[in-house]
Amino acid sequence: MVYYIKTQLNTALHRKYTKHYICGIIAACLVANLAMSGFRNIIYGMNDGTFAYNLIMFAKGFFWIPYYSCIFIADIVFGDNYPDPRIRDKSTIGLSRAQIFFGKFITELIALVIYALLATIIFLVITPLFQVHDGTIDASIIIDFIQAVVIAMPLFVAGVAIGNMFLFSAKNKKQAFILFVICVILVPRAIIYLATDNIRIMPFVWLTKILLTPQFQELQFYATRDVTKIITTSVVYTIIACIIGCRSFYKREF
Repeated sequence: MVYYIKTQLNTALHRKYTKHYICGIIAACLVANLAMSGFRNIIYGMNDGTFAYNLIMFAKGFFWIPYYSCIFIADIVFGDNYPDPRIRDKSTIGLSRAQIFFGKFITELIALVIYALLATIIFLVITPLFQVHDGTIDASIIIDFIQAVVIAMPLFVAGVAIGNMFLFSAKNKKQAFILFVICVILVPRAIIYLATDNIRIMPFVWLTKILLTPQFQELQFYATRDVTKIITTSVVYTIIACIIGCRSFYKREF
């Protein structure tokens, strides 16, 4: 299985898809910094809220963006073809369907860590280049941001697990992406909207407590980070997604 994981990771990292994902990370960092610089220049003499540390702080509240992109990470490893357990090559000899499924998932998690490291480094390198003169970035700001990334990792793992589940359960990739958008983006956003103070339907207020999406907003400030809740809910979502995805793979006929 180790050889299978190494083969899958090597294939995934050499796909054009990977280069496009990394380019997307760089583009997002550039756009964020350009927007911050633009606000600073437009509002003459008023730099409040446009310092580098503000951008880094705001970025922690937008970790839901890479969370929504987790299915792309799963898809990079999943590949163009649905894994057929009857087809045996050097990397799959002797592997069961469960080993193939979890081999893909483990490879996706390794890819997730690689992309998270790259995104963190790219962001922390680009931001000082754009905000070099404001002098607001110090070690404490960087350490706090890295801590937020580490705390958010279980949520990203759950996102990858959900994406992997849909890729293994759906009839094709198009259906998998549609289901991911509906279940991970649209439905949670609808629940959050129905739980807002203006509407406040109590069942939806309760449901927001077990959703993953609202927890990203809590990462922005140290006092609101509930690490225990993040880990617990992420583990539950990950386990459920793996069970459903693996069972679907076993039921599929080839």
